[in-house]
Amino acid sequence: MRSALRGSIVTALLAACAAPDAPPHQAASVTREQFRQLAWITGSWRGSGTHQAAFFEDYRFVNDSTIQTRSLADSSLRNVTDSSTIEWRKGFIEGRSAHSSYVVTSFTPTSITFIRRGEARQGHTFARVSADEWTATLHPAEPGGEPVIYTMRRIGP
Repeated sequence: MRSALRGSIVTALLAACAAPDAPPHQAASVTREQFRQLAWITGSWRGSGTHQAAFFEDYRFVNDSTIQTRSLADSSLRNVTDSSTIEWRKGFIEGRSAHSSYVVTSFTPTSITFIRRGEARQGHTFARVSADEWTATLHPAEPGGEPVIYTMRRIGP
């Protein structure tokens, strides 16, 4: 589990398993202007959680419809260990990695919820706390499972 957590939260979430027969969620319609409201997630971040060693990530807009997410080996922010994207395409947002994809089912200016494509429960929510902090909540695939919450604190622009 520790090696998955050293990778990108998004990539780890995208690679997780879920109930195979769950119905899909409806994707939320999001305008390009709304997608730009995710600027609060951009920057370099130190993540932590209960019983979790620190991990480091970086989120950057690469154009007006794509955010590149990079997992970094340590606080020097020099060595990339994994990457994924958050993409706005034709009115919808999707999180993509080499392993799988998630659709955005809920979007507000301060919160975004991703559900694994074709699944009912498994996903994650990013929620802004302040200009320098947000949380990543991992939603379990199993009914009654406990969510896992990571706190992300800004360490760079």
